[in-house]
Amino acid sequence: MVTATNNVTKRERDCLVLIGEKSDSRFPMRLHEIAENMRVSAPTAFSVVKRLMFKGLADSRDGMIMLTESGIETTKRILMVHRTYESLFCQSGVSEDVACLEASDIDFILPIENAKLVLKRIDSPSNCPHGKPISTVQ
Repeated sequence: MVTATNNVTKRERDCLVLIGEKSDSRFPMRLHEIAENMRVSAPTAFSVVKRLMFKGLADSRDGMIMLTESGIETTKRILMVHRTYESLFCQSGVSEDVACLEASDIDFILPIENAKLVLKRIDSPSNCPHGKPISTVQ
């Protein structure tokens, strides 16, 4: 059975990837930083973070937002799918920036099993067109 990469919405996906790429264990993100980076209001960012917390993908401590282990794994899966399809699109002649935007629109709904097949078919590049690593995940 082929399953979707995760159970998040586009906006939740954007928030997960943002937190995953912009924060580290010493400096998690604050809500206002998430709102600024996502270009949404603070109440909208709060709503998205609250949904991620309800799904067990994010946590908040002392005003800092961080991903849970499940959130980290979900983000890794999204990024693997994203970078795989971004690479496929570029190999097909799509510009890097357009490929990135288009991959962002679908990476959170595509099955990881299919991304693994695509990755193999495009000769398993180790990096996406922007130079970021394509890490294989379970």
